[in-house]
Amino acid sequence: MPARGAAPSGFLASLFAPSPHAWQWLRDLQRINNSSDLFSVIAVDTWLVNDDRNMGNMVGSSLGDGRIDVFMIDFEKSRTLGAHPFIGSGSVDPKRLWPRDELGDVLRRIRPPKTPEVVLARIKGFSQQQISELILPVAAELPFIEWLDNSVDVLFRRAQNIDRLVEAVWETN
Repeated sequence: MPARGAAPSGFLASLFAPSPHAWQWLRDLQRINNSSDLFSVIAVDTWLVNDDRNMGNMVGSSLGDGRIDVFMIDFEKSRTLGAHPFIGSGSVDPKRLWPRDELGDVLRRIRPPKTPEVVLARIKGFSQQQISELILPVAAELPFIEWLDNSVDVLFRRAQNIDRLVEAVWETN
């Protein structure tokens, strides 16, 4: 799922203050250009052990034709990207890795029968070096970060088992 900036819009405002307008987009997936990303992000959240996905960290960017692209933001609660990633990531129940509240309810009703295979293959394909290169820019900006090597290890191990991990999330939700 792309992680680019999203332009502020009525949709963005409605997501931070849930309203019928936000539900309208989720009820009509034809209007969400990248609707499959709604499920791909569950795989990414499973890999990162981010148990804080909700409507408040989903933003939309207008495509100008009545459709939008959605983007997920706010990965800071990822248990693999913090102190003690081995302990933090192993203690999360797979049920908690499905989006919470209204977003989780909507996605549960329209969930595809299979996990998103394309994103699983991309995650599984990451080498330890590539994972390190993804995390290093953030770690370099924050001199107090001492968990980089452990996070790379955990993310690499989780990437090798991503099929099983995401399947557990799918089965329990």
